[in-house]
Amino acid sequence: MYRAAIIDDDQLARRVLFRILDQHFPDIELVGEANSVETGVELIVKQAPDLVFLDIELPDGTGFDLIEKLPEVNFKLVFTTSYSDYAITAFKYSAFDYILKPVLVENVKATIQRISEIPVLSEKHRVEVLKNSIDNKGESSHVTIALPEMNGFAIIKVTNILRCEGERNYTRVFYQNGTSVLISRTLLEFDQLLVPHGFCRIHRSHLVNLKSVERYLKTDGGLVELSDKSKLPVSPKHKEELLDKLLHNRL
Repeated sequence: MYRAAIIDDDQLARRVLFRILDQHFPDIELVGEANSVETGVELIVKQAPDLVFLDIELPDGTGFDLIEKLPEVNFKLVFTTSYSDYAITAFKYSAFDYILKPVLVENVKATIQRISEIPVLSEKHRVEVLKNSIDNKGESSHVTIALPEMNGFAIIKVTNILRCEGERNYTRVFYQNGTSVLISRTLLEFDQLLVPHGFCRIHRSHLVNLKSVERYLKTDGGLVELSDKSKLPVSPKHKEELLDKLLHNRL
């Protein structure tokens, strides 16, 4: 059973979320509601919930301010937001769950299902990733991404990623320093996150950082050579886009 708190200055949004939780989730007990940073901190400290639904924009600050005021974050955190499409991408960078307003039953159900399958982890680093992604409006030199590890998350600058290679439902991420890690995300997810920041899909299995491409070779139908001297195939489907970006310096 989860002991949940709702922190949102929108009374209607709180009421709708409460009704959904009450009617569809008997294993979730609502221990309180708050409508500001100050009252939200008081509620969390007093009730020690296992799950917090937190709005980003509050009358006396932001959800980020609230997190910073807590000595520790040992609960699962779900953001509720009416933010734009860009901010939704930022949530993906930070690997946080979110619920878009207006709150719908199916979205809450999907979120509860996802968070029930992951352990409670320290959330403060991921909150910082989310905040930076939103504040910097996607400027590549500042964008970081949260990548899950056995005991938590690694916070990585996207510029430190050399390439990504799909392995069925997993992706192996290769870093500029020569190391790599296998992540439980599809290559399509990395494609959506990284293409806006100078990456290009060159093959069904390969996504590369264009700034790491040193050569394009016509051998075997097309190859790229990266800064680590690895050579990767370029599929006919992606060749035109890749050459256009390389030749016109659209990195």
